[in-house]
Amino acid sequence: LDEAERSADGCADSIDEYGRRVKDAADESQGLGDVAKVALGNIAANAAQKLADSAVDAVKALVDAGKAAAAYADEILTASTVTGLSTDTLQEYAYAAELIDTDLADVEKALGKNVKSMASAQSGSKAYAEAYQKLGVSVTDANGNLRNSEDVFWDCIDALGKVQNETEADAIAMQIFGKSARDLNPLIETGSAGFRNFADE
Repeated sequence: LDEAERSADGCADSIDEYGRRVKDAADESQGLGDVAKVALGNIAANAAQKLADSAVDAVKALVDAGKAAAAYADEILTASTVTGLSTDTLQEYAYAAELIDTDLADVEKALGKNVKSMASAQSGSKAYAEAYQKLGVSVTDANGNLRNSEDVFWDCIDALGKVQNETEADAIAMQIFGKSARDLNPLIETGSAGFRNFADE
């Protein structure tokens, strides 16, 4: 009986100790929960800030892209007015010119100068008429009207690529295309067919 009583007392003490430990654990859990809440709050706040920053960056990127697109569109429209070429054709030219390391602006200048040179050749200017004759390119059709300037331009580009004497080719190109002719060598080497392949791409 004494042993049973002592065992019962020990069991009661153990139950009390267990109760205290459960309470302490609960308190600690409560504290841990508070810490977790704060931590999660901080994480959420940081994530929200990053999302906000990303949104701002995204909006800025879109605005910048919009501005760049508007500037590009304006450039293409202006070039279309100057050269008489369609905006679609000019965009093809822009893509192809970049691939063969030729500046689109130089191509545009050459196209514009070619129109003036054709008019001069038609009106009887000997220097311009001879330049086209040396390349075997006619600036007028069977009825004596000026041909499509773009067709004449590419005929000249292909013909220049066949001229053996480089100095002579440069002189003829300068006469027809003006100063921009110096920067057309990559275009002349590629030729109209090669350029058209890039433009189609």
